[in-house]
Amino acid sequence: MPQDARPTFVWSRLVTEIENAGYFSRRKFCVVAVGLIIMTIATIKMLLFVPGLNQSVVSLLTRGLETFLPTGWATVTAWTVGMAGGVFLMGDFTNYTPSQKILHKIKATRYEVYNALLLLALLEEQAFRSGSERWNWRERVRASVCFGLLHIMNIWYSFAAGLALSVTGFGFLLVYLWYYRKYCSQIIATAAAATVHALYNAIALSLIAVVLAIDIAKLL
Repeated sequence: MPQDARPTFVWSRLVTEIENAGYFSRRKFCVVAVGLIIMTIATIKMLLFVPGLNQSVVSLLTRGLETFLPTGWATVTAWTVGMAGGVFLMGDFTNYTPSQKILHKIKATRYEVYNALLLLALLEEQAFRSGSERWNWRERVRASVCFGLLHIMNIWYSFAAGLALSVTGFGFLLVYLWYYRKYCSQIIATAAAATVHALYNAIALSLIAVVLAIDIAKLL
């Protein structure tokens, strides 16, 4: 990651207050989020043509463990090792102080699921986008690649998906930079990128849920 000063702290409730103040529209951000989802899916499909990128961390671990363990035990062990390793490698992005962690516990909206998605998105935006107005374009690309590689540590993601999310991360970065140039405020820019990111995750999870429901209905 590019070396820079610690980004300005932003918490979830502040993000929604900035939205309520009229700095940006959630409806427009939904359109941006859908566009990024389409772009991500298209990028994944293209990358899947590259040999080896359809693999994931858990599939590689399972294959290696199957040399001396039964398939079932190899799969369980691979998931256990992969999840433990992912948590260890991800660590704490921003090293929040106790008082900052208390602010994160304040409910941003009355919707708990969205609150969780917004908080997770905000953590990543402060780690990978906040302060990027001081980076050159090479550093911005590097930060986006780091964002994608981080998601490969979500062991069920294929390497193709992880690389595609580097492009998605660059999209979030462009949202951040646009709002920073408009308002010259790192707080507003971080809030904008986090909102798009949270909506992206909400829409993506909804699509996954619909697909799973259809698949289950076909089986029944």
